[in-house]
Order: sequence, then structure tokens, then C-alpha cells
Amino acid sequence: MRILIADDDVTSRTMLTGLMKRWGYDVVEAIDGAQAWEELQRSDAPRLAVLDWVMPVMDGVEVIRLVRARSAEHLPTFCCSRPKMALTT
Repeated sequence: MRILIADDDVTSRTMLTGLMKRWGYDVVEAIDGAQAWEELQRSDAPRLAVLDWVMPVMDGVEVIRLVRARSAEHLPTFCCSRPKMALTT
């Protein structure tokens, strides 16, 4: 199964990509929402997309809106990560 990992944070994207590859998935990476949207428009689009909530150019929620507006026929499953939050004590 192909999975799209879209995150502008290189560390998060690299770690998640490595984990998914070890589990046997074929991973496609995107550094922002615009690249994620391009990948999801392809005829062989990934069936699962893990999208960062906040990314440059286009955020994860906007990518989901565009895919849903385009067609519900081949809709990937989405997961959006939460915005990074500072921990306070």
C-alpha cells in the first residue's frame, strides 16, 4: 500500500517515513500541502495520507477539503497531526 507523508518538519517526516517503510509500506513524501495535493491528484494516488495540520502553502485541512470536493470515489483516508504545542510546567 502506498502512503503519503506530508510534513514541513524534516525530522518528523523522516522518522515517520522510516517507520512506515520498516512496516512494509511504499511511502511518498511531500514537504508542503501543495506537493501533497499534487500527489493526491495522480491516478495512482496513495490510499492513505498522513498530513501535518500546519504547513506552508496549504495546510492539511485544506488538502482534505480539495480532495473531498474533487471526488468521493477514490477518497484516501486522512490523518492530520495536531499543531505543535509548547508544554508548560
